[in-house]
Amino acid sequence: MLNLPIKILIVDDHPVFRYGIRALLETQICFKVVAEAGSAKEAVDHLEKTDIDLVLLDISMPDTDGIELTSQLRAPYPRLAILILTLHEEDQYVRQAVAAGANGYLVKTADPGHIFKAIHMVAAARKGVIPENFRPELLLSLSERRVLWLTGHREYDTARIASRMGIVEATVHTHRHNIWQKLKAVLPEAETSNPNLLVILGVEYRQRCPEYPSE
Repeated sequence: MLNLPIKILIVDDHPVFRYGIRALLETQICFKVVAEAGSAKEAVDHLEKTDIDLVLLDISMPDTDGIELTSQLRAPYPRLAILILTLHEEDQYVRQAVAAGANGYLVKTADPGHIFKAIHMVAAARKGVIPENFRPELLLSLSERRVLWLTGHREYDTARIASRMGIVEATVHTHRHNIWQKLKAVLPEAETSNPNLLVILGVEYRQRCPEYPSE
């Protein structure tokens, strides 16, 4: 059960933004901003001295960028929720942030209600917040993307996927398992509990990218 209020550390190198987001968060009794940091070093110092549930973290900072800091914090603070809040909207940043261990990713243009909901979600479940237009296949390796793409073809069962890719069926099952694990890390439980999710995502992937994945 999530203990309230959620204790938050804001990490951003712009004091005006920190002031604004702090004022916004403190309109909600379920949030408590316990510290602010303008750099990665200051953030680490606060984490060592203060009880913090969630870090609201920008990517662009003067010393270590937010993605690298996320990676550095994962081992010493495995239960810490990390929500990226940045101006960067590009898919590559979302992919890198998730791979580094971020629990969520939002752009600074998100409305307040979306930010509040995202904080609750990552603090409680440590997953499930990514941009609405994010493409799940960007989390996957080339082989996993091929499996997902072929899964979206109604005539391809496991045997045909294995034949098309030149691998054994057991490897197809392994790829599917790995795809599920990556999706579970970022998608809401309501979606990953759907047994047909890979087929649905495979169909959507084929619609966006009609050509067989080659890179």
